[in-house]
Amino acid sequence: MDKQLRLVAGAVVTESKLSKGAKLQLLNFIQNEATDAQVKALLLDGKILTKIDEQTIDIINDRFEVSEAGGRVAKIRKTYASTSVAGGGLNIMWLAYRKIRSLYDACTRRCGKYEINTSRRQHCMIKCKVDKFKGQLAAAKKAGNEQEITKSEANLAKAQAALIKSIASFKSRGAES
Repeated sequence: MDKQLRLVAGAVVTESKLSKGAKLQLLNFIQNEATDAQVKALLLDGKILTKIDEQTIDIINDRFEVSEAGGRVAKIRKTYASTSVAGGGLNIMWLAYRKIRSLYDACTRRCGKYEINTSRRQHCMIKCKVDKFKGQLAAAKKAGNEQEITKSEANLAKAQAALIKSIASFKSRGAES
């Protein structure tokens, strides 16, 4: 059983607009009864599936892997990890890590070196990486280094794909990117 998936589902339920009783009932279901496929279905569609056959499990897993929800799980996990570290007594270590990272990474400086890793910060980091890889590609083309051009193009394509997903995530929630 995927514990991180259950933690993220629990966080989503906790932040939902459900009544306190409904939240408790749903959290109990997620913790004690739900299969991974049921948790993924809940994150994908906001519905609880009670009877799931093998074919449905395969469909849910495939949908989850290619879905926006799969990306949101990673973002939510990063946010909660950042929040818990920042507020969980490891402040000095977290601050030192971010300080060191900001010395070597312009994106960390630009997107808030001491900011909690929210989806807005993650989006900023992705946009910054796209800009960084565009600059590296331009420099590699100017220098005529074919190996570096290929590497920069691959990095840029990967970063742009992440940016497209991030923009879609914000639009699906009614926010502007």
